[in-house]
Amino acid sequence: MSPIPLEVSQVRLTRVAANWVTAALPEGGFAVDATVGNGYDTLFLADRVGKSGRVLGFDVQKMALNNASELIRFAGNLDRVRLVLGCHSGLGRALMGYPRVDAAMFNLGYLPRGDRRIVTRPSTTIPAIAALIQRLAPNGRITILAYRGHPEGPEEYAAIRAFLEQTPGLEVRELTGDAENELGPRLFLVKLAAT
Repeated sequence: MSPIPLEVSQVRLTRVAANWVTAALPEGGFAVDATVGNGYDTLFLADRVGKSGRVLGFDVQKMALNNASELIRFAGNLDRVRLVLGCHSGLGRALMGYPRVDAAMFNLGYLPRGDRRIVTRPSTTIPAIAALIQRLAPNGRITILAYRGHPEGPEEYAAIRAFLEQTPGLEVRELTGDAENELGPRLFLVKLAAT
């Protein structure tokens, strides 16, 4: 794949990610939230898949899963969500027995209002992305929101960008809300290339 061009979005990157996933995630679909955090993406995915769909969510922090569980329970969607306390690098094993992935979301960095020493890292994020690419449905989509404003952020962003550029068979877009901000977040929109 050639270098990924950078696009500037006038729309919040989280909204772009949600809109892009919505186009590929049918009622009854299967989605993955690879970084549950406080559960907002998990809840969005659970709403989108409906009662007959399923969402698998990962996080390494029990506090994150507790927060997400309460949010999802309050919304009445807990029956369609499975939350896993563990690293997203284990996605390959966890996806066995599940159908193809219609949509997956990554919101990288650290848990808001959590311990900022606990961050995502390229050594775990890249295997998770690779596992999802292997299990992606033909029209499936992956969003990766990389926050570059913490000490490990730029390294993780660069490693993900390099991985996506070197992985054949993908269509990838990269968006920013502010091209002038050296440490602003970047959103990757990933899908399988048309054959």
